[in-house]
Amino acid sequence: ALKLDSSRKVLDIGSGFGGPARVLAAKSNCSVTALELQRDIHDMGEYLTKRCDLGNRVKHELGDILSLDLHKLGNGPASYDGIVSFLVFLHIQDKQSLLERCAQMLTSGGVLYVEDFYSAHPFSQTEVESLSKDVYAQQLPTREEYIAHLEASGFHNIQFIDKSLEWTQYVTERTETFIANRSNFEKVHGEPTYLSLLHFYRAMTTLFLGKNLGGVRILAEKK
Repeated sequence: ALKLDSSRKVLDIGSGFGGPARVLAAKSNCSVTALELQRDIHDMGEYLTKRCDLGNRVKHELGDILSLDLHKLGNGPASYDGIVSFLVFLHIQDKQSLLERCAQMLTSGGVLYVEDFYSAHPFSQTEVESLSKDVYAQQLPTREEYIAHLEASGFHNIQFIDKSLEWTQYVTERTETFIANRSNFEKVHGEPTYLSLLHFYRAMTTLFLGKNLGGVRILAEKK
């Protein structure tokens, strides 16, 4: 696991609005680089970090991990003690290149912590289409393929922790609660937003209940 304190540097890939990055920095006093691909989300994340007075611990960067000049990220290659990413890698098809670049950014002994989707069993054509259209995920690897990519990228001590049962329960309860609170949600956000989110929540519930989509927590150490 990540052992964080004020001396540690962490890279958050696909940081979104920066919530996890701010939590890590606030709770452990570590320094976090929050890398986000979409400018509007990056800008809002930077604004929220300033509002939380965490600008001295969380630095927001705009860019794509696959194409960014790694020497311009933090102190360059081999400068991070940890990399974290939460439900982002599923959107990136080229896992090998992605994991190789993660390895480049870690110090020897640095830890990769990822929460992601994987192919627990072969998907039906309907599931393939839903993953692509609703989740923006294509060519999810199997457990064996994922571990092989990690090993080929220079990681060892790999933990592949299946979270499918817990995540199935979570997405199911989320959909039920969302439907029950429709009236309150629509008063604030309107019906179109409600229907759009409901479609996504139902898609995720159907995919997990089908038991071919798996959820995983990965911890791996760079050699």
